[in-house]
Amino acid sequence: MTAPTDTTTNPYQFSDQYGFGNYKQTDQFLLDGYSGKGGFVTGLYLDRHPRESDDKFKRRRQGAVYPNFTRKIVDVFMGFLWRNSPNRTTDDLYAQFMKNADGKGGKLDTVLSSFQRLAMILGTVFIIVDRSSVPAQTRADQTLPYLVLRMKSQLVDEQSDVQGLTSITFSELDNDELRYRNFTRTEWKVSRDKEGMDVVAQGVHNLGRVPVVRLHIAKPLNPSDSFSQSWVYDLVMLNWELFNLRSELRDLERGQTFAILAMPVVSDAERAALKNLTIGTENGLPYNPTGGGKPEFISPPSEPTAHYMNRIAAVIDDLYRVANLEFVGGVQQSGVALSFHFQEANSSLRGMAEMCESAECEVAILVYLWMAQVFEGNISYANDFNLTDLAQAIAVAMDSVTLGMGSKFDKAIKKRTAKQILGNDTSPTVMKEIDDEIDAGGDIYGNRMAQQAGA
Repeated sequence: MTAPTDTTTNPYQFSDQYGFGNYKQTDQFLLDGYSGKGGFVTGLYLDRHPRESDDKFKRRRQGAVYPNFTRKIVDVFMGFLWRNSPNRTTDDLYAQFMKNADGKGGKLDTVLSSFQRLAMILGTVFIIVDRSSVPAQTRADQTLPYLVLRMKSQLVDEQSDVQGLTSITFSELDNDELRYRNFTRTEWKVSRDKEGMDVVAQGVHNLGRVPVVRLHIAKPLNPSDSFSQSWVYDLVMLNWELFNLRSELRDLERGQTFAILAMPVVSDAERAALKNLTIGTENGLPYNPTGGGKPEFISPPSEPTAHYMNRIAAVIDDLYRVANLEFVGGVQQSGVALSFHFQEANSSLRGMAEMCESAECEVAILVYLWMAQVFEGNISYANDFNLTDLAQAIAVAMDSVTLGMGSKFDKAIKKRTAKQILGNDTSPTVMKEIDDEIDAGGDIYGNRMAQQAGA
């Protein structure tokens, strides 16, 4: 048991790179790309033109609007990932833990989905499986473990051996004072210095492993790497480009789109009277009418605006293409193309689900270790999100029955559909029982009802 881990720490406190202007390499830039805040609100992320004056750039920053495609795309994926709860075969202990996974009343699915959303943005987050050090009077009074999130920016140090992680240290705030929390395989410590010499609190947990789980959004490129790459980085960069294009287009529209009244002047006196004239739709542009001239409106060429509009449309297409979401767009595509794009998205979703399933299994092991027990349950996340193909398979199965294509064909279709619906989450024994029921033929469910009614 440890001193309570602070669950209210601001996870964005310790990104030193942000202060040096190299914002595209910071976690904060990625977080702002999802939230639409930070430099996308202040205009810090606008790319200033070399000849742009301070006043003009200030006005452009104030008028910039961030079209948040990144958030829309991330939320689409999160909606698919957490549409249904994972299948869990567990006992009462884990059921109780699931009801209050963060120690503040948060349900496990809600907590893990919020962690996974951050993992999509940052690539990897850390989950501390902690437990209060307050002693319990009886076994029934024992407090359950709880989950605490830590970011890469809070990671201070980690040590490993051939068997895995041996020690890890995070920074956190305690009443606005910086603290360092260290876990080893047997002990925990909170100190005022990252070396762990000025100790505030410490204790023994004897879990035999460091109670910290990495949640990756995808497998690291190098298996030995501690972090996975951000899934949204390319999206945020494209969204950043779109942010700048929109701002430049707006500036172009305000400065050039509206027609200007051209006014001929024939003397210096007339020109002097108009020397404070401001060019715009409510003012005029004086010119020498040598050779003839008349007042008329002139308009700037439309090509620059059209160019920006084409660039913006191309970037939006790239956003969906990078995310494997071409099927979300409004362009009509063939059935083959739609199936391909959906399969690509399905592959991404399957990988994310596998990573979260792996992390939760590690969390479950640690929860039971804290309670001096062994986890013997089963946790299974969805591995097929292609609902379109599944619906088509069911339709084929129903049509085969209607068309009366024979009992053998009917049974084969039913077995195939059962495998598509249940996937790899069902044991071979159960699948064999299902196949045997199908082979038995007849009205299986009707027969069961008749048996229960005593027929």
